[in-house]
Amino acid sequence: MKRSIADGAPQAIRTQPGEEQTRPPHGGPPQPPVPPPGGERGGDSTVAYRPIVTAHDLCVKAFSATRLRPGYSMVGVDALLDWAAAELRRLHAIVRVVENGGTPEPAELVPRIAPTEIRSTRFNTTRFFSGYHESEVGDFLRIVEREFANLHRFFSAVSAAASAGAPCDDDRWAAARHRGGPGSFHPGTTGTEVTAKTFTRTRFRAGYDTAQVDAFLGRVGRELDRLQAMAESARDGHPADTASVTADLTPQDIVNARFDSTWLTGGYSEYEVDDFLDFLEHEITRVQAYLS
Repeated sequence: MKRSIADGAPQAIRTQPGEEQTRPPHGGPPQPPVPPPGGERGGDSTVAYRPIVTAHDLCVKAFSATRLRPGYSMVGVDALLDWAAAELRRLHAIVRVVENGGTPEPAELVPRIAPTEIRSTRFNTTRFFSGYHESEVGDFLRIVEREFANLHRFFSAVSAAASAGAPCDDDRWAAARHRGGPGSFHPGTTGTEVTAKTFTRTRFRAGYDTAQVDAFLGRVGRELDRLQAMAESARDGHPADTASVTADLTPQDIVNARFDSTWLTGGYSEYEVDDFLDFLEHEITRVQAYLS
């Protein structure tokens, strides 16, 4: 959603080789609400696992295009995201089977992509041809890496329970499901990372007021720190106070955030800020749902 009155410059999206497309600025007619990532429910209506990102998120992810400055090869980045999306689709389907009481084959519980593979991937750099903004790709891949790390922990716990012969209705298993599934709660981003987030600076095109964006991200960062501390406490068996879960900031507050536009005075790239705030909206939703 666009968070200023003035329209920003269109941004590039992931394309196939030889194609050049632009991402239109946010705005236009109201769109139906997008469900938060995750929310797979088991047979008893408890949520055992909430992904940070899904295969769909990887398929539609857009980055700013670069030209006449270094950027990552579009072909290389697209290939990695397509590969990771296919594996996430498979793993999340198995998660739903486990949550509904199914027993997958042991071989299916072995993820085919390790978090270190995401982290260690390197891309060719382009300068005179369009590429993807390097910092945007790096930030997003860190989130993807965390999702695979979370899935590895989840399936390790499921495999260990299966090896020990623990039935699905075992008290310890049920307690784990109510706390968010096997393994610890894993944040998509921390408050420190939110407040330290950087964006491309604008000067000869519209941007968002930097002080206003920084102040709002500081508020979101403090709220994430508070909620994630509550999530860690809930994981240890201490139920959260429902009233305090949504006391300070809600996903709708992020949707409603607006910033003054800048021109010739320097600001933050509107598309990058909008994209990050969309992710934070989903992350606040995910953490609050975990604590509910």
